[in-house]
Amino acid sequence: MNKAFINRICSKLGFEINGLSYMQQLRKQAGSQNVFEQQKELLGGKADIIFDVGANYGNIIKEYKKYFPGATIYAFEPFPEVFRHLKELSDNLENVHAFDRAVTDKSGSRIFYVNEHADTNSLYKSQEIGISSDEMAKNKSSMEVPATSIDDFCAQNNIDRIDILKMDIQGGELDALKGAASLLHKKKIALVYAEAFFVPQYQDQPLFQDIMVYLDKMGYQLQDIYNPFYGKGSLVWCDAIFLPRK
Repeated sequence: MNKAFINRICSKLGFEINGLSYMQQLRKQAGSQNVFEQQKELLGGKADIIFDVGANYGNIIKEYKKYFPGATIYAFEPFPEVFRHLKELSDNLENVHAFDRAVTDKSGSRIFYVNEHADTNSLYKSQEIGISSDEMAKNKSSMEVPATSIDDFCAQNNIDRIDILKMDIQGGELDALKGAASLLHKKKIALVYAEAFFVPQYQDQPLFQDIMVYLDKMGYQLQDIYNPFYGKGSLVWCDAIFLPRK
C-alpha cells in the first residue's frame, strides 16, 4: 500500500500515516483502548438500536449487551453452520434478533464463499497475500445465500435509525454501506464500527480508503482506528469508527 496515496485521502479527515514510528505508536495506543467503552463514550452512554453485521457466533453481541444492556440488537450471519449457534444464543438473550442472511448493497441472493476458518467467510473470493491469514482464508466451497440491504431491512421492519452499525464481513463492508445509503444520507446512523483492509485478502475487495472516501461523501468522518493487524511489518487490516461530521 502506498503511504503517500493513503495520506492524500486521509489528510481530508486530519489523519496521517507517518512510517514505522507511527505504526509502533498506533499499535501501542490501539492495544490500550477498549473499543466498546469508546463507543459508549462517543454515544453519551446510550444506544437503542445496534446492527451486528457478520455476527458470527455472537461474541460481539455479548460485549454490546454488557455496555448497552437495554439495546435491541439485530444480528446477521449467512453461514448456516454458524447461524445455528447464533440463533441459540439470541433466543436466550433479551431483545436480540438473529437473521440468516448476508448484508450487501441490494436484496436478493448472493454467492457466499466458505473458507477454512468461518471467521474468513465472505461474499468475495479469497486470495493469497503472503501472510499468516492466507491459510485461514483458503477457500473450500461456495453456496448461495439470501441477502438484504440495510435500507430494505429497515423499511420492512419500521426501523428509522441505527445507533451502532457494526460490520465485520471480510471485504463486504463498502457494499453494505452502499445498501444503507438512505440512512447515511439522512445521518440516521450515529456510529459506524467496521473492519477495513489495507491489502486485498479477497479478490476485488474494497479497501480502507474506499470505505473512507464513500463515508466522507456521505458526511461521515474517521474518529480513529483500533485493533490493527500487521503482516510482514505492514498494516493489513484494522477496525475503524466513523461518526457523522458536525
